[in-house]
Amino acid sequence: MTEQFFIFTERFVNFTQADKELLTSVLTFKQVGAKTELVTLYTVTDELFFISKGCVRKYYVKDGQQITTNILTENNFIGAFTSFITGSKSTETIECLEPCEILVLRKRDLDRLYKQIPLMNEFIRKILEQTLIHFQQVLTSFTLDNPEERYEKILFESPQILQRVPQHMLATYLGITATSLSRIRKRILEKA
Repeated sequence: MTEQFFIFTERFVNFTQADKELLTSVLTFKQVGAKTELVTLYTVTDELFFISKGCVRKYYVKDGQQITTNILTENNFIGAFTSFITGSKSTETIECLEPCEILVLRKRDLDRLYKQIPLMNEFIRKILEQTLIHFQQVLTSFTLDNPEERYEKILFESPQILQRVPQHMLATYLGITATSLSRIRKRILEKA
């Protein structure tokens, strides 16, 4: 089950066969159902997740409402990074929106891999850089784009998400209500 993972890692670094065997020994493969919480609100997590198959979202809860802040599909890492790094309780939930196949990497194993596989430091740094760029792009979009422009970006960059994520969750990801999203979709269809 790690073949897809190592195809992904080759975009960043070239692990040796020995490195791959060591990595394989610490990665745990899991198949989980839709609605499974990989990280539950107010719990401490020591796991990062590589999505081999499926769609996962990260959300916060404010005034009883779920606010989706990230939606990721295959060949992405996701985690509650503050909890993972500091050992504090998570302020977010990570939930599978579909049945998923994931690889799990525990913090203690990652810390050990940093010492045993020199390229692991570079790999994780590049993953974190990619994550930082993604978050910066989302923040910039929320600052500069209106909701319709944000929706059009998803339509252009990740159209498969529109088929995989319920409309009410997508609406909170865009920072709008489901009713507003329906209006935006209708306007875009009328333009086409």
